[in-house]
Amino acid sequence: MSMARVEGRCKPRVGVAGGAYAGFHLGDEMAEAKFQQMVDALAGQPLDLCVAPVIVTDTDSARAAGQQLGAEKPDCLLVVLTTFIPDYFVVQLLRECDVPVFLWAIEREIDCLALVCGPMITASLYNLQKPYSLHASDIPDDGVCDHLLTFARAAMLRRMLRQLRVGYMGGKPSIMFSMTTDEYTLVEKLGVTVENIPIQELYDRAAALPAPRVQAFWDDLTVGLGQVEVACADGLQSSRFALAAQDLAEEYHLNALSINCFPHLKAKICLATACLNDAGIAAACEGDLHSTILMYLLQGLSGSASFNGDVFRLYPEDNSILFSHCGAGAFSLAPCRCDVCLQSSIETHDGLAVKYPTHMPGPVTLINLMLGRGTLRIIAMEGEGVDTDLSYEGTPLRVQFTTDVQQILQGIARSGAGHHWNGCPGSYVEAFRLLCEWLGVEFTGLCGWMTNFSGL
Repeated sequence: MSMARVEGRCKPRVGVAGGAYAGFHLGDEMAEAKFQQMVDALAGQPLDLCVAPVIVTDTDSARAAGQQLGAEKPDCLLVVLTTFIPDYFVVQLLRECDVPVFLWAIEREIDCLALVCGPMITASLYNLQKPYSLHASDIPDDGVCDHLLTFARAAMLRRMLRQLRVGYMGGKPSIMFSMTTDEYTLVEKLGVTVENIPIQELYDRAAALPAPRVQAFWDDLTVGLGQVEVACADGLQSSRFALAAQDLAEEYHLNALSINCFPHLKAKICLATACLNDAGIAAACEGDLHSTILMYLLQGLSGSASFNGDVFRLYPEDNSILFSHCGAGAFSLAPCRCDVCLQSSIETHDGLAVKYPTHMPGPVTLINLMLGRGTLRIIAMEGEGVDTDLSYEGTPLRVQFTTDVQQILQGIARSGAGHHWNGCPGSYVEAFRLLCEWLGVEFTGLCGWMTNFSGL
């Protein structure tokens, strides 16, 4: 079955333009060689490059380069300052390709004055309220490359938000005041499109599915799983809701879908959430629209399904925290398919819950998004994924931190973070901090950052 896919790339798309100022004996004759060296140095980075064919030397060539790069739809621009250039050149570039701009002044020959024009350009970008960053070094420079990668990822997240169509099915749970959302704020701050879908559409679509299609889906789904301890009727009912959710996501052209499972659906919708995430449609249960948005972004960064779970238990003995949910995780986050088990919900004793230890070794980024006090706020932390068992029968993820876990808990409480945390492999906290700066969203970093707090 054809399904919509997340439009975000795992590799941010970066438009690259070189600049020089001709006729003033500032080394413009070396511009092409230095620009090509920059392009060659970036070839091995996890970036999708689109390169302007000529060096920008006046406003006309800046306009032409901007038009050419704009047609490639980059997430951001890298402007390589090979010599001093007027700020008008960069402003003209952005008129044709209005995306965040990363300025890299090549510090090699001091008489080229490459860095001198940097603050002149950023002063204009500041006044025009454009997202930007300025760095100076020779080529290559691993530190500046790392900054460029972070900048490009933040720009990719910004573009993804503007392209996002997220379904909001059934609203928020009646028992969760903190899950309140505001579509106006989501549009104003993030640029997302929210498609409200009555929950009755899911019921009606599930009921109308032909029995042979449902049976075939269930039979195919259970092949190769480690354990299936689910009543046949519950498995088929969960399969109906999974198929119905996928059909509605395709019909509404969604990148992501939030489903309120409380109080009636509960474990009947766990399989739907798992299957949507495995199919590339970010999905969160319990009507958590904010987590759904974050899961979409994290999926774009990592190229795989993202994690959603509660802060479940502290382990001071090894400074780790267990995050888990009742059983709606994507199958692809298990160590292997044979580790995935399906069973009746431990909470409702019916339906279907997905059970496995989440496999996310290495650096793990965990993000929370909340609404309140008139704005959106993001809280972020990073740790190391470690092995866990199934002491809680859901999809547990255990993460070890360098900051004391009791201190982290206080940071979570005092920052106004919610109970759902969304994670993916990799280190992306700084990209989210930069994104928040551009969007005017509050940001709090935990685990080594511990911003916004005193006395913790």
